[in-house]
Amino acid sequence: MALKRLSSITDFYYYKKIKQKRRKDRERYEGDPFWELRRDILRYYKKQNVDDKELKEAIQYIKKEGVAVFPYPFNDKYDFRDIAVYTDEESDLKYVEHNGHNLYYPIEKSDKDIRKIHTNLLIEQDALSPHCYLSDDFQVGSNDVVLDVGAAEGILSLSIVEKVHQLVLFEVEEQWIKALQKTFEPWKDKVQIINKYVSDEDGAQTITIDSLLDTFTTQSVFLKLDVEGAEKKALTGAQRLLTSDEYRCKATVCTYHNQNDHMELSAQMKDLGYQIETTGGYMLFVHDENLAAPYFRRALIRCNR
Repeated sequence: MALKRLSSITDFYYYKKIKQKRRKDRERYEGDPFWELRRDILRYYKKQNVDDKELKEAIQYIKKEGVAVFPYPFNDKYDFRDIAVYTDEESDLKYVEHNGHNLYYPIEKSDKDIRKIHTNLLIEQDALSPHCYLSDDFQVGSNDVVLDVGAAEGILSLSIVEKVHQLVLFEVEEQWIKALQKTFEPWKDKVQIINKYVSDEDGAQTITIDSLLDTFTTQSVFLKLDVEGAEKKALTGAQRLLTSDEYRCKATVCTYHNQNDHMELSAQMKDLGYQIETTGGYMLFVHDENLAAPYFRRALIRCNR
């Protein structure tokens, strides 16, 4: 704030306090890579007339606690220091216990990395999270083939492996393959791991979902898509699955990777005859280098017909 003249001692101390507050704010967020983003978000929404209760809650959380991918109080109950990391003597891979099973991580990951990654996964799949794939009313069935597209560490598949008929995990990053193989070794007769991109055409490094349908021993399919913004291509390569009366399909599709994904993917699935349910709350996808106003995004749609 530019000061042309201090008219009194009162003015002097008033402006001094403003300067002190600004300095404390800078010191508070020094070293925080997201402090400028926080500032921009709060400035933007200060000018908006926000009626959305979930959006208001997200803004207030960021104002009070700082930037968070899931800007809601539920994530505060998770602490990475609570995660115990173990080493498998046979493979040298490290793992954490998850719902009574061992979830393995790439050998390149340090204990600290694993604790932080796993904590983020627990937050992501909390029942209150906008990114939670399943809900009480939206579940896999015992006769389902589950297509875990963008499996990464495989936490969803590990949570349901004993409930379903068959699992097909798609993961393109090499670092995860050995860890996935170790995690699902006890169920190797019902689990398949495919190291290719799921897309709209088949090739040396790509595969379509429709190309696999004839290998399934059931027509009940549950599709999970979390593929870094390539969801549209993956859905295009699954038209037979999604439209044929031969198959019963449910899908949970991430919609936060690009600014317009929620609108466009919802429309795409509605055009195919699916009923759409959007999860509650918003995500702040800070990993998008092009993140801009209005900043917050809907995270996921659950699709049924």
